[in-house]
Amino acid sequence: MKLEEELRQLTIPAPNRVEDGVELGTGLSDGFSVFESPLGSVVVTFNPLGVSAVDLLSEGFQQRFAQRFRRGLLEARPPRGWNDLILRALAEGTPGALPVDLRSVTTFQKEVLEETSAIPRGQTRSYGWLARRTGRPKAARAVGQTMARNPVPLVIPCHRVVRADGQIGHYGLGGVDNKQTLLRVEGAIG
Repeated sequence: MKLEEELRQLTIPAPNRVEDGVELGTGLSDGFSVFESPLGSVVVTFNPLGVSAVDLLSEGFQQRFAQRFRRGLLEARPPRGWNDLILRALAEGTPGALPVDLRSVTTFQKEVLEETSAIPRGQTRSYGWLARRTGRPKAARAVGQTMARNPVPLVIPCHRVVRADGQIGHYGLGGVDNKQTLLRVEGAIG
């Protein structure tokens, strides 16, 4: 083969799978797969650090992700061994051994989300209770904002956090009806 032919071959773009692997491995993009949950089909996004987001499968989820996280999304299979962990987390409402990427939240929000992960299935806690657990008893409103910004609802069970008066409160993954559905499925409400 002549040198010119070899040089011409160097300009041929890499196959998509190689480019995708580079984007996923370097953090330029996260991968995503669709899973079934108690709320129907959801998109679970992930990167080498863990699951980074959960969203209802709907038109525009890729744009919402890119706007919030400033990264692209590529359809991909989760890393080896994560499939069962994701399915279990979605079904049980707790991350368990599934790694979760919480780089998108503040230190306070991370503390709140870690406490939220410990709320048992079938039980609820108030925003104020979580505020006290993090050592900031007057931060109930900030806890509510953290629940609204939870990047991985269903995996970190923000649906188990309710108002002090027992009312359901808001829910960022499809609204109050979805929160009630999850709490009913878990036996926390009748």
